[in-house]
Amino acid sequence: MMKLLIVCVVVAAAVAAPTYNTPIPILKDDRTQNAAGEYSFNFETGNGIVRSESGYQADGQENSGAFSYTSPDGTPVAISFTSGAGGYQPEGAVLPVAPALPYQRSDTFVH
Repeated sequence: MMKLLIVCVVVAAAVAAPTYNTPIPILKDDRTQNAAGEYSFNFETGNGIVRSESGYQADGQENSGAFSYTSPDGTPVAISFTSGAGGYQPEGAVLPVAPALPYQRSDTFVH
């Protein structure tokens, strides 16, 4: 009886497990890089993921790029970004926005 229960549990787990056997084609894959540290890449997949980025060496690494995809709930996601001396700075409609701070005059601070 116990062996039958174990077999049933294993079979149920195998049937319930998601399968990821369908390969997703790469539709575009362009890459460049030079000895000075400049680079760029662009790729696109068959399931709608698009990603691009370029960068160069200045007083550190400077990058900019974008990516887009459709979330599992059907929401389109598009993010563009820059990064460098000012840090990573993404922009996109799906990103949360901090609430506005109340106005406060500079002469009300205690020094």
